[in-house]
Amino acid sequence: MNPNQEMQMHIQMHIHRSPARPVRKAMALGLCLSAGLAFLGGCRQDGRATSATLPSPAPASVYDTLSSRVKAGESFNSIVHNLALPASESSLLLSGIKENFRFKLYAGQSYRVIFRVTETGKLLQSFILEDRGSERRHVLALAGSGTGPGTASASLSAVNPEPPPPAEASAKSPAAPVEAVPAPPAKFSYAVVDIPARMDTLAVNGSLASNLYEAFVSKGETGALIQQVTKIFAWDLDFFKDPRAGDEFSLLVEKRFGEDGAFRGYGRVLSAKYVNRGKEYFGILYKGQYYNQEGRSLEKMLMKAPLNFVHVSSGFSAARLHPVLGVTRPHWGIDYCGPKNTKILAAGDGTVEYTKWVNGYGNTIKIRHNGVYNTYYAHLNGFAAGCHSGKRVRQGELIGYMGMTGLATGVHLDYRVEFNGKYINPASLKMEAKQGVEKLEWKEFCDHRDQLLARMAPPEIKHFASVMPTPSEQATKAF
Repeated sequence: MNPNQEMQMHIQMHIHRSPARPVRKAMALGLCLSAGLAFLGGCRQDGRATSATLPSPAPASVYDTLSSRVKAGESFNSIVHNLALPASESSLLLSGIKENFRFKLYAGQSYRVIFRVTETGKLLQSFILEDRGSERRHVLALAGSGTGPGTASASLSAVNPEPPPPAEASAKSPAAPVEAVPAPPAKFSYAVVDIPARMDTLAVNGSLASNLYEAFVSKGETGALIQQVTKIFAWDLDFFKDPRAGDEFSLLVEKRFGEDGAFRGYGRVLSAKYVNRGKEYFGILYKGQYYNQEGRSLEKMLMKAPLNFVHVSSGFSAARLHPVLGVTRPHWGIDYCGPKNTKILAAGDGTVEYTKWVNGYGNTIKIRHNGVYNTYYAHLNGFAAGCHSGKRVRQGELIGYMGMTGLATGVHLDYRVEFNGKYINPASLKMEAKQGVEKLEWKEFCDHRDQLLARMAPPEIKHFASVMPTPSEQATKAF
């Protein structure tokens, strides 16, 4: 007799001996019988209990992330090649890059490659590239991979979803065979995502021991901030020639920081002070323009140099030994050296007279300013898109790229300024300032100025009279 039969006989005998007991007791015993049978059903014939088999949870996906930065001279092709991907994945990634990444790579850009780790190896899931200013991420992700921008731990359940439960077979007819549906071809989806960041306003103070670049780097700053500062003071200072050891600078600048607290780039320079050989120069950002401490605009008719921070290789001279021809002849301009394709900017508002090849000077641009001044930009590698004869240009607008066309021994810009038909030294220019702060806004400007200067300055700050300068104090032309 097996255990089930023994249990049933024991309960039946108990009920037979107690016929007068309430019905509810019989019902209770019936429940006991059901529970006992259920228990015995979970026992093996040898009397040992068996453990219930529960479905095991699906294993969590594991990811591996490769983080790196673009090196000088690298291209998308070389980056993908160095990943050593299987041929199919390499081809797929390059196809996605070619289709969606319609921009140029720059050294220092950050990128990440995310792989899903399987028993057989790693599977490419996404390629994430930060733009040059670290403000946005360009994301290529396998369609349906579930890898969101910037995450290496997102679920990939969408890649291989669980199959649906089989439909119950009909009692009257067998289920029809199901045809296999081919999987869609793999393809990368593309998205551009803003990088979350906070903006802090911080003061930067320092002095020059040797040169401007080293002074800023010693404070933990980068060339991007130097470019902003040189642009602010471009009408009053020639940063290729004027800086001296002992010069001082103070800035109030916006800085962006990422989610991880890492520095992500600069915002605006709200105020700036530069002391060159004892003379103070101020730049106060007010309603989108920079003014000095007296409310005069820093922008003047012509900039002293039409490009950002590089260096001078040859100055303005009435007699210079020509490096190619080997003869002494005048050099009525200033030569600025820099990397090939350095951006060349219009020195002032004007109209493009021509963009053409000039013998000896190669690709050259001439801009006419107010009928009195002309500026020339020679040895260019090329002209900016849309820059042509007759076009109106604004001060600081991109017009071309530094090169070494014509008679040149190296990459440089030959910049010349002509006044009433005669070349003058660009470094000696002192031009009229543009319109200053309006009288009705003077008090508002003064309050704004004083707040910024107090926030950026080291212990001592200079106080200025809150009165408008008289017309006689306005800057005048001098050559």
